[in-house]
Amino acid sequence: MDGRQDDLLAWLIANKGKILGTAAGILLGWLTLEYGFFKAVFLLLCLVVGYMVGASADQGGGLSNLVAGFFTSRRR
Repeated sequence: MDGRQDDLLAWLIANKGKILGTAAGILLGWLTLEYGFFKAVFLLLCLVVGYMVGASADQGGGLSNLVAGFFTSRRR
């Protein structure tokens, strides 16, 4: 990589929250215009649940471990 690509990569890493937030805002705006507010929120909720199930599966768990995690007490 040359210097410009290194600088761009460093900037992207340093501002990943802003970039993801902007992308999420654009996606929500487009979905709202295309399908309506409540359908867009439902679709995003499904995406979040799917992401959580996938992340749990990546960590060696599954849907049952994810659901069990919601109902177990984390207090001591």
